[in-house]
Amino acid sequence: MKFKTADLGMDFLGFVGEHTIMLRALQEFISQECANVSWLCPAQTRRVTYSPEAVTLDLEQEGRQLQVKTRLVVGADGARSQIRQWAGIKTNGWKYWQSCLTFMITHEAPRNDIAFERFWPDGPMGVLPLTGNRYHIVWTAPHNEAKALQTLDELEFLRKLEYYTGGYLGKLTLASERRLFPVQLFQSQHYVRSRLALVGDAAHRCHPVAGQGLNLGIRDAAALAQVIQEAYQRGEEIGDLRVLKRYERWRKNENLAILGFTDFLDRMFSNNWWPLVQVRRLGLWLLRNVPPLKVFALKLMTGFVGRRPALGKG
Repeated sequence: MKFKTADLGMDFLGFVGEHTIMLRALQEFISQECANVSWLCPAQTRRVTYSPEAVTLDLEQEGRQLQVKTRLVVGADGARSQIRQWAGIKTNGWKYWQSCLTFMITHEAPRNDIAFERFWPDGPMGVLPLTGNRYHIVWTAPHNEAKALQTLDELEFLRKLEYYTGGYLGKLTLASERRLFPVQLFQSQHYVRSRLALVGDAAHRCHPVAGQGLNLGIRDAAALAQVIQEAYQRGEEIGDLRVLKRYERWRKNENLAILGFTDFLDRMFSNNWWPLVQVRRLGLWLLRNVPPLKVFALKLMTGFVGRRPALGKG
């Protein structure tokens, strides 16, 4: 199944960026272009105290104790969010039978601008192009198999990788260490409390198939920014629960749809059970031969289904 820019009538379907480079660019923008932003890094949050009027954060920075008061706290501290746990917000979900192995490679293929995903009975493999003739690989496999791949002799590992990537990339060279993390899906029971909003992996986490995790987090942040801006322009209190509920109503159900979609993909393709194989073949045939269905699937994965934040329209 191939998705092309012509399917959406656009010049691109998406972008792939390196985590460290993106963070560095954002941090430089904050420090150089945002005079109204106070940047405290490195620092650790030790306690968060909520009151009807404000939030107090007790911080530690290089041995110094700091206290910051604010009208709103945004929890963007990942899947094991301390902010979420301190607020007593529970999650619903499950851990998969799989782990993900992530790493970078260099290759000798003539093209370096095509992202693709290969589905195997033990799990999907995402192959994402980077600059410098490199690819970032996200290889999903059952826990024990993934651990074995992490410690496998490098030459044997690359031989196995060339087979799993179908030989499309030519001769491969490992360009980073192999990192391993378990795969999990969850949805927070609440995205907001009074003076608190959760975004990204602090609010939800999905299977890495189809690469939707970062996309969801970006849309969360853009939606929350829009809700806060509109409330401020109307003279409303930005930390008020009624204001923050607008963000929760906007994003929670849309995120749940993507979480369900990624779970469906993983269970449908990480399987050799004969009836599911037949359903899978039918589904792929429909995607190839029914253009509206193909376009809908592509729009769902690229964020064009549902309410789009103003920041994402332009």
